[in-house]
This record gives sequence, structure tokens and C-alpha cells, in this order.
Amino acid sequence: MSGVLELERERQEARDMLHAALETISEGFAIFDREERLILFNSAYRELSGKAGATLRKGMTAQDIFQLAYETGGYRDIAPGSEEAAAWLAQRLADFRNPASHTRIFPYGETRWIRAEDRRASDGNIVSLRVDVTELQQAAIALERQRREYHALLQNVPDLVCRLSPDRTVLFVNDKYASFFGTTADALIGADVLDHVPEEIRQKTIDDLAGLTPDEPIRTNETPHVQRDGSICWIHWTLVAVFDGRKVAEVVSVGRDISDIKKQQRRVEEQTIELQRKNEALNQFTATVSHDLKAPLRHIAMFSDMIAEDILSGETDELQQHADYVRKSALRMQRLVDSLLEYSQIAYQIANRQGVELRNVVDEALQLLDGHIRDADAQIEIGELPKVVGDPELLKRLAQNLIGNAIKYRKTGAPAKVRIYGRQASDIADLVIEDEGIGVDPKFERKIFDVFQRLHPDESVYKGTGIGLALAKRIAESHGGTISLDTEYGPGARFVVTFPISPASPRNQSWATHQKS
Repeated sequence: MSGVLELERERQEARDMLHAALETISEGFAIFDREERLILFNSAYRELSGKAGATLRKGMTAQDIFQLAYETGGYRDIAPGSEEAAAWLAQRLADFRNPASHTRIFPYGETRWIRAEDRRASDGNIVSLRVDVTELQQAAIALERQRREYHALLQNVPDLVCRLSPDRTVLFVNDKYASFFGTTADALIGADVLDHVPEEIRQKTIDDLAGLTPDEPIRTNETPHVQRDGSICWIHWTLVAVFDGRKVAEVVSVGRDISDIKKQQRRVEEQTIELQRKNEALNQFTATVSHDLKAPLRHIAMFSDMIAEDILSGETDELQQHADYVRKSALRMQRLVDSLLEYSQIAYQIANRQGVELRNVVDEALQLLDGHIRDADAQIEIGELPKVVGDPELLKRLAQNLIGNAIKYRKTGAPAKVRIYGRQASDIADLVIEDEGIGVDPKFERKIFDVFQRLHPDESVYKGTGIGLALAKRIAESHGGTISLDTEYGPGARFVVTFPISPASPRNQSWATHQKS
């Protein structure tokens, strides 16, 4: 009898020790028998059961406990009375009855997160463990929120972003990066970055990646890329290496579109060159104008002195002749000033920019030259002419000057023959005016476009101030174009005015004849 009592005492001590041990742990612990009745639980299990813990008692079935937790609002994601509640409770009970591989984390009560683990013991009982993982879950939720925010940030920045492993494997790209290379993020991730890098910059990419060190963890470069529409896009790349000790753990590549900056740089360079050209032209213009304007002034001064001397001496035989020289010099001076005024009114850039049919421009210029055409018995042939963008009045003046010169500088005793036609390439359109006149010595191909430059000083034969070609050049340049003398053409002279292309321009040449008699 004493042995039985001793055995019972030891069993009670063991139960007390087990109870004390279970009460010291913060995890909720419970045991259910084969009929799913609660036979043992600690205070932590009751506390972690929330409001349902107040009525928790031995003998309750697992289904009773789940139902009680549901009714007291323990499962906050399941709205009371909702259609999904019954199905959810049934699934929870099924998971409890088959606990071999079920570890669940779920929200419980108002703020808690619980990790539940159920294991069936060898005697058929089910051991349930409940752990408060609120802090861990909140940290995980915060981390996931940060990950989403980071992902959203990378997807919405204007830059191209790519993460690489040390062996150049793509780990992540944002949508802008994938779109820039004409593919998807899924197609790029896991592949070698060189697979989509243009061939012409692959070696540069290899060198830059190899050059990243703890002492130089950042490298930058600028590369041009041909886009799908054929345009050139400039990207400024920044490579940033993340190191684990002295070894590269990861590389982040960030690309920014700097095409607009490149355009601005080119524009500044072009404007600088243009400013230098204009300054040189201004210096030349000043010197030329000073020389040409002083000549008639010297004549006026000289013959005025001679008139004064004749009057004082009473010799008047040459007075009329000297006065004629003064008058002619004054008239020449007036023509030069008028020419300068006309030249100065042509701006370097036009304001009235519109689409212009050069055929209409040429027809209007020919109407203005009608008298000269008749006097010279000129034969004018007009081919197909393109459409350009420009100022119609200025273009008419250009055509009038070039056609007028072609008529003026004809061979003595021969009718003027002038051909006017267009040529077009992919990015430019030409206005060509050629004649069979006296021509221009190729050595003067540049000089003839200077202000007041005349290759025929005798105005009794070929009248003019030498401003016409200079004016034509300025008009061409104001349209972003050029004018040149074709030095290989003969007989006569051929001038070619080149304009930036206009999309609506005919490409063929069909001849028409325009002749006035």
C-alpha cells in the first residue's frame, strides 16, 4: 500500500513539475485527446486565445474552441455571418485533424499575429503550440511594405535601373530599363547583361565592370543608342558596386537619358561656331564696306576740289565734266547705301516660316524679271521643283537675284539660256539655277559671295553693286541652307542652293519650257 502511495506521490510531483514548467514558458501549449477534447493547456494558451480564453476549459472540443474564437472576434479577417466563415472554420478543423505538415501564421484578435503548430503524438493525442509572432510579423509586414515602396519607386523613377550579380547575371530591372531595350523584365532577369547590350559598347561594359574596386566603387560613362525609330538616344550610365569585404557582391547600374542635354551642348557648340563665323564675316564686311564706300567719297572730294580750283582760276571748260563725275559718284554712293540697307534687313534667322512651293517662288520671280527676260530674249527652262520650309518673300528675292544674274551675264550677242530645276536626297533639297553665259572662274568661288565683290568692274557692260550674290547667300543661310558655285559645270555658271528637307517634295524631274519673246 505504501508503494502505491509513493508512486502516486511521484506522479503528482511529475504533474506539478510539468505544470510549473508549462506555466513558465511564453508559448501557448495544449494537448487534445483522440476525440479532440482539450485535456491540458497552460496559462499562455489561455492568454493567447484572446476573448475566447475566458471560457476555455478542459473537455472542450477543438471545434468548440474554433467556434468560440470565431464568435468572439478572434479571427478578424473573417467577418461574422459571412458566407466564407463556415468554409474557413471547416478548413481550420481539417488542418487540425491532419497536422503533419501544417504550420500557420494568422491574425488573431485586434492586433496579434499567432503561429500555430499542431503535431499528432504516437499515442494519438494532438499537441498544439501557439506562439505570439506579432513583432516578427509586423517587422515582416513593414519589410514587405518597404519592398513594395522600393519597387514602386524604382518603377516610377525616370531612370533605367538594373541590378547585376558579380558574374553579370541580371537580378532585377525596372520596366523603363526593359522597355528601353525593347523587351520585358522577365526576359532579362537571369540572363547575362551582355546579351542585350549593343555590340559596339560590350567591351566598354566589360571593362567598366572589371574596373570596379573598393577604392573606385563607382564608374560612369555616356553611350549612344540607336532607338527603334532610328533616332540616337544618349544615356549616362552610373555603375555602383556593393562589396562584401574586397569582393563585389552586387552591381547596380543606373542609366539616365541625357539626349536633351547633348542637344543643348551641340546647340551651344553650333552657336559658338556660328558666332565666330558671324564675327569673321562682320570684320570682313566692315573692311569691304569701308573701302567701297570711301571710293565714291574720295571721287566726290577730289572733283569738288577741282571744281573749286576751276572756278577760282576762271577756267570753266571742264567744269561740267567734273560736275558729272561728282553726280555719278553720289549716285553710286546712294546705290551702295541702298544695297547695304537691303542686305542688313535680311536676318540670320527667318521669322515667317512656312511650307513654300519653289515653283510658285520661281514663277513670281520671273514675273518681276519679265522686262529683262524680253530684252535678253531669254529662254527659261523649268524642271520639277521641291517644297521647302521658309519665308516666301525672301526666297522670291533669292530666286530673282540668281535668275537675274544668269540673264545679265550672258555672252555678247547671244540670247540668255537659263535652266531652273530641283534635286532631292534623303535629308536635303536643292534649287539649281544654271546658264550658258560667261561663267565664273573657279578660283573666285568663295569671293563672289562677299559684299560688293564684282568680277567685272566695268559697270557700262554689267551694271550692279556686287551685292546680289552676298544677299542670296545671306537668305540661304537664314533658312539653314547653303549656296555654292558648281566649279565643275560648264559652259556658263551653275549655282546650287541647298535647303533642309521638307517631307512633301517630288523626287522626279519633268521639264517644262518658259520662254518670253
